[in-house]
Amino acid sequence: MGSPDDDYPYAAETFTLLGNRRRLLLIKFLALFEAGTSLEVREIARFVRGAETNTPPRLVSTDDYESAYNGLIQTHLPKLAIADVIEYDDRAKEVIVTRRVKQYAGICSLVECISMCNE
Repeated sequence: MGSPDDDYPYAAETFTLLGNRRRLLLIKFLALFEAGTSLEVREIARFVRGAETNTPPRLVSTDDYESAYNGLIQTHLPKLAIADVIEYDDRAKEVIVTRRVKQYAGICSLVECISMCNE
């Protein structure tokens, strides 16, 4: 994994992190906020699951919410934290947006653009 001082993520790290639809949605959502912004995992889980099911976050069912929440805290948030994309406080269940989120979101946009051009 790259160090926090790297300007850009390594290619292998990028492919691993962006190789999951839920993490793509998560990164794109977090990129809407400024670096240093703190968000509760429960808010993030409602947004992510809403995007996955094309449902407004406030209408996401309890089962869907719990599924997304558990996936985020058990897998996706720790992976992004290890890669220094976010800061994650497991005890408080809070995420702090870092400047690297926007770098990864830019890569997501580029990949989506290339995919659309190849259709």
